[in-house]
Amino acid sequence: MFLLNPKFALLLGIVSVQSIARVEQTVDVQTQLKSWKLTEAPFSLELIQRLPDQTRAFFQGRGFSSDIANDIATQCVLQTIGKNTSRSPQSKSISYNLYDWKIYVTTKAQRIKFKETWDKEWAEDGVSTASRIAFRWATFPTQQSFDPGGDFNWGMISFGLPPGSKFDLKVVWKHNNKTHSQWIKQIECPADQ
Repeated sequence: MFLLNPKFALLLGIVSVQSIARVEQTVDVQTQLKSWKLTEAPFSLELIQRLPDQTRAFFQGRGFSSDIANDIATQCVLQTIGKNTSRSPQSKSISYNLYDWKIYVTTKAQRIKFKETWDKEWAEDGVSTASRIAFRWATFPTQQSFDPGGDFNWGMISFGLPPGSKFDLKVVWKHNNKTHSQWIKQIECPADQ
C-alpha cells in the first residue's frame, strides 16, 4: 500500500475535505419568527418557530377540542424540515431517530415529546381516529431515511417545553454507516401572546 505524506498531499491538492457543520439563525422580516438551520452536507435540518395560536387553530381545524389543541400549542411546537441535499447517485441515504436526539434546558437533559406519547394520552381522552391520523400526518416522523437526490420531509415536533423557553438540541443522524451529531444552541420557543 502506498502512503502519502500529508504535507505532500496538501501540496498536490488531493486531501479529502471533511464537511463542516454550520448553524444559521434567521428572523423572518414579516412575521418576526425565528428559524435555525443546521447544514452538514449532505444533511440539512431546519427548525421554524410556530406561534401557539397557529398550532391551536391548525389542530382545532382537524377536530381536536380547544383544551387538547391548547395543550399541544403550549408545548413548544416547531416546524421541522429534514433533507438529503446530495445530488450524487453514489451517495448513501441519511437516517435519523428522534429517540437519539436530546434537549438540554440549562444543564438538564430531556427527550422530545414524541407523537406516540401524545397518541397514547388521547386514546384515553376520546380523541377521534380521524383527528389522531391528522396529527400523525402533520408531525415530523419519529424515524426516517432520506435518499440522495433531494429527498426530504417536514412536519411539526413538540419539544414539550412551555412558551418562551430556551434550549439546546443535540441532533443525531447516520450517513455512510457513521453516526453524526451536532448542536443547535439557544433555540427559542415562541411566546404565547
